[in-house]
Amino acid sequence: MPIAEDGSDAAAAADEDPVAAANRAAILEAAQRLIAVHGIEKVRLRDIAQEAGVSIGKIQHLFDTRDVVIDELLKTTSERRAAEWSHVADGIDDPSARMISLLEHAVAERERCLIWLATLSLASRQQQYLLSVSLTYDTWRATLTEVIESGVSAGVFAPTAAVRDVADAIICVIDGLMTTVAVDLNGYTAERNSRLLRHTAGLLLASSFDEAQP
Repeated sequence: MPIAEDGSDAAAAADEDPVAAANRAAILEAAQRLIAVHGIEKVRLRDIAQEAGVSIGKIQHLFDTRDVVIDELLKTTSERRAAEWSHVADGIDDPSARMISLLEHAVAERERCLIWLATLSLASRQQQYLLSVSLTYDTWRATLTEVIESGVSAGVFAPTAAVRDVADAIICVIDGLMTTVAVDLNGYTAERNSRLLRHTAGLLLASSFDEAQP
C-alpha cells in the first residue's frame, strides 16, 4: 500500500476498493486468530492464507510479505481495540455504572490480551512499535480520566490521588490482569479478575464497586 505524504497510509486506504479492503481485514483477522493460538513465530504465510480463505498470492499482492502482515496487525490492533473499549460505556450516564462497564470489558477477551502481550514484547525490542503502545495507553487514560472526573462532579467519586495518577493505577492493574489472561495463569478466573478490578478502583476512588452491578 502506498504511503501518503504525511507518512501515513490514510490517503491510500481511502482510495482502496471495497473488495481489497475486505480482503485486507480478513487477512489481518486471520493472522490475529493464528497468533493467539500458535504465537507469532509459528505463523506462516500459508497458514494465514488458509485461515483467511484467500490465496498466498492475494496476501503478497496486498501486504508483500508475512512480516508486513504481522507488522500491520500489531501496530494497529491494540490501538483499535482500545478505541473500541473506550465506547463500551456510551449511553450510560451514571459514572459508577460507566466505570464498572469499562472494568468488566477490560480483560474479558483472551485473544485481545494475547495480541497485546505480543505487541509489548516486540515494543521492548523494536522502536517502531512504541508509538502504537503509547497511543493505546493514551486512549485508556483519556477514557478513565473522563469517567473519574464526571464521578467527582457528581459527588460519587473522591479520588485518593491526582486523577491522572488514579487512572494510571487502574491501567496498571488492567495491564497486569491482561497478562494473567493471556498466559491463562491458574487462579485468575474471569470472576476473580472482575472482583480485583472493582476492589482496586473502589479503593482509589473511595467508592464501592464490589457489590454494584454494571
